Amino acid sequence: MITLKPRHGLLAGLALILLSNAVALGGAWYNRQGEPLSRLQLSERELWRSHDGPRRENSGLSLHLDWRTPRDPEDPQRYSRQSLDEATLLQLGFTLHQGSERRWHQPRQRQALIVLELDGPAYRAELSAVEQELLQAEKMLAFTPDNTELKEQVVYASKELEQQRTRASRLFAVAVGTDLQALRQRYPDRSRYAIVGGTVRAWCDCDGNPPHRLRGQIDQLHVTDLNVPAAWRQELAERMPRRYEDGQLPLHIEISYGQRLEPWISAVRLLEKPGSRGDDNATPR
Repeated sequence: MITLKPRHGLLAGLALILLSNAVALGGAWYNRQGEPLSRLQLSERELWRSHDGPRRENSGLSLHLDWRTPRDPEDPQRYSRQSLDEATLLQLGFTLHQGSERRWHQPRQRQALIVLELDGPAYRAELSAVEQELLQAEKMLAFTPDNTELKEQVVYASKELEQQRTRASRLFAVAVGTDLQALRQRYPDRSRYAIVGGTVRAWCDCDGNPPHRLRGQIDQLHVTDLNVPAAWRQELAERMPRRYEDGQLPLHIEISYGQRLEPWISAVRLLEKPGSRGDDNATPR
């Protein structure tokens, strides 16, 4: 019988840590081999400083990817978000048992490929919807100019339009699937579309019309936080606020997606403050 000594456990633990680090580094190395599958030029609208936390002790900095989903086309005047239809969910492998009462066939979450679109039709549709809301509110107020509630609606819609035009993220998840090549054929522009890994969640819309049908939505992306390389860490930390409402200084950050469909920061361009010398004085880093 072999008797394990305390140092054996310590060595085993160290070996496990080294192995885990080697696997992680190997995956990152493979992800960055060859030409990136996509390159997106994001701004301070799509990337926000991740929450540092009160007990953070290291000097690292990470950025959080801010993405959205389109509005529900069946309810364009509200802020409900587009859900995935049953046909799409069936293609992803979700099913319901057939019968007088359709029941779940597990699982309720599945891995999928998700298409991210930057500053494209989905963002323009969002902007147009907000513009229409403002126009509608202004038309109604014109008939009853003393209506306090309508005045508040116009003010709110004006602020929302300004938010969408200048600060809101232009990055939208516009499609899901399981076939990488098929999705790339549908979305060939690698500077506007990135295909990434994520999770889709589904449920039974038992009270819908028709009833008992599958509905779902994109639950999350696999990677939404990006570590900032040391070369840009200090300057980005100085320019990016810790709170969303503080606003951000303009910047352009190139995000590359590699062989594992995982992103990394591949370039940073810091822009001058508005009103100082203008954006033409952007300095590549």
